Formats: sequence, structure tokens, C-alpha cells
Amino acid sequence: MHERFSDRARHAMALANREALKLSHDNLAPAHLMLGLIAEGECVAAEALRLLNVDLKKVREKVRTQLSRGSNGGPVGRIAHSEPLKDVINLAIAEARKFNHKYIGTEHLIIAILAQADSIPYRVLAEQGVNIETLREQTYSLLKGSVDDTHDLAHSRHGEFEWVHQQELAKAFRSPKFWHTMILAIDTANRLGASELEPKHILLALVRDTDNGIAESLKEQGVTAEWVQQKLNDGEPTPA
Repeated sequence: MHERFSDRARHAMALANREALKLSHDNLAPAHLMLGLIAEGECVAAEALRLLNVDLKKVREKVRTQLSRGSNGGPVGRIAHSEPLKDVINLAIAEARKFNHKYIGTEHLIIAILAQADSIPYRVLAEQGVNIETLREQTYSLLKGSVDDTHDLAHSRHGEFEWVHQQELAKAFRSPKFWHTMILAIDTANRLGASELEPKHILLALVRDTDNGIAESLKEQGVTAEWVQQKLNDGEPTPA
């Protein structure tokens, strides 16, 4: 089941497991997952709640307050899922299928959590005025990039690609042509004195590479590395 989870969803589950271990709990519950999603911090679920003016720190504190500590030392390692958490995961799968998503992301998990009216997270979020329909609307608006212009999402790393799975990324890692382009892009960034790799460096790498077929086709249209550099208006010398 978890092979369909996005990387951030997997991370949130791992953080939820850690929360349960801290409390010496024998089973992983929706409340632990709520804490995991908040701890993940930069996922779609957390961003959607922020855009609904939810105080995540307050939610975390209230959820933790309602979770009593276990009476023994608790388990070690990965904790078994409780039946309510299994229900949440099944609801998340159904939510993803409803929108034809080929992954289970944090957005599906948070909506599924809010679908359980008898859970701790449901009660805590309800106190902050969050209902499932509002959350669903905000979440999918966020994924489509149609959030309010006043919100600054520049710090978010998920964008609309939280669904990309490691197995999908492996396709690129197996490609020598991909790595050749990336090496050229890194070289381009270094020549321009950039502190990090940016999309423009990849574009410049593509037009610098005479073996990929792309550069030749673009050159026929007058698109060269010099032309691209001028359009980018960096004012820096173009790599030779």
C-alpha cells in the first residue's frame, strides 16, 4: 500500500510513528498522523491548513494534550496501524481515486482524517473552523496553483509535484543523457557564479550540448546559448 505514497506522505507517516513511540503507544492512530503532517511542515496538507488560517502550533498542542502517555515502555520500531488509521488510509485512497490521482499524498491523508468525525484531529480542527468541504476546496485549489495572490508560496517545495515517486525519478537516474545534461547545467551554473542550480542553467545546458539534437534544431530557429543568455538578461558572460 505504501509504495503508492508520495515521499512527503511517507515522511509524515514516519514522523507519526515517532510521535507514537514518544508516547509509548502500541498503535498508530489518526492523531499521530495529524502530528506527523504538522511536523512534516512543508507538505500540501500543512500548507492548505495555513491558508485556512489554522494555527498549526495550537493544533499540535491540543492534539498532544488529548493523547495520554502509554503505561509501559512501548514498542520499538515501526508501530502497527490502528483500525481507525487503516480507515483513514482507505479513505485517502478513495479520495485520490476520486480525482484520478495516481498517488496518495498528504492532501488525501488530511482530508481523510477530517472525514472521521469521532477523531481527536477532527474535533481540534473543527474548533478552528475547518470542515472537510472547505479543506478539500482549499487543498485542490492549492495544487492547481490558484491560491490567493496575497499568499507567498515561494518557500514551499512541493509545488504540484508531491506525487512524484522515487521510482519515477529513477527513470532519470538511469539515463546517461540526463546526467550529461545535468553535468553541463552544473558547469554552466559554476561559470556564471551561481550558488545553486536553476532552470535557466538547464536550458543553457541544452543549447550548449551539440549532441542532443535539440541544440541543432533550436539553432536553425536562431536560438543559441548567446541568444538565451541575452533573453535571461543576466548580464553575465555566456559559457563557451
